[in-house]
Amino acid sequence: MRAAAEKAIELDPLLAEAHSAVGKAYARDGQWALSEASFRRAIEIDRNRSESYGDLAVYVLMQQGRIREALDEMRIAQKSDPLSAEVRSQLANVLLSSHLYDEAASECEKLPEDCRCWPAPSEPVRYECLGRARLGQGRLREAVEILAAGVAKGVPIGAPIRGYLGYAYGRVGRRGEAEKIVELAAPFPYHQAVALTGMGDRDRAIAALEKMVPTGPVRVGLALAVPEFDTLRNDSRFKALRKVVGLPQ
Repeated sequence: MRAAAEKAIELDPLLAEAHSAVGKAYARDGQWALSEASFRRAIEIDRNRSESYGDLAVYVLMQQGRIREALDEMRIAQKSDPLSAEVRSQLANVLLSSHLYDEAASECEKLPEDCRCWPAPSEPVRYECLGRARLGQGRLREAVEILAAGVAKGVPIGAPIRGYLGYAYGRVGRRGEAEKIVELAAPFPYHQAVALTGMGDRDRAIAALEKMVPTGPVRVGLALAVPEFDTLRNDSRFKALRKVVGLPQ
């Protein structure tokens, strides 16, 4: 990917898409400074390209815990492309990580019901987005209903919404149903970790997160940024996980 993008830049140094592609390749290798420089070069070339702001936010800033900066970039992206469901979904997710749940819910509600975009094209993202916002607002039973309705749409076993439903079940005390989701999610440690955190099972949740190490710093970084893991942040094992994959402390 990097070789192809660098060749594209050689042919056209002012191709913003190519600079953004190079940024993604650097991010997957944990080369954060080079990745950020590539994304910012893409933005400098084309300030109206919303994807570049979104890429900078979700590939670099979120992983480094620079949530406020990520939110600023996403607000610019939305101004550049106010009708993009992809941008709205990204903005809503950054708002969730910023603990701005009311504003996140507002953005989630504006997503098309059949929207299948970032971060989970395999599922109707509006249900996941709004269900998570309701969790943050403390409207737990409503969150369960929304997430369960999303799962009922026929999402695959690997859809992230299943993990969030498990988290919601755990929060309302429906432990048996949460455990079933953990069992089904065996090949998907992130989903397991989310559900286990909702159940208050810290040790098993962190053990599941540790299984994500081979997926690399981008996926691990995005996973660790979600508010569902707030109760784990002070655990030394959680902090060690960031170090293992080369994320800033």
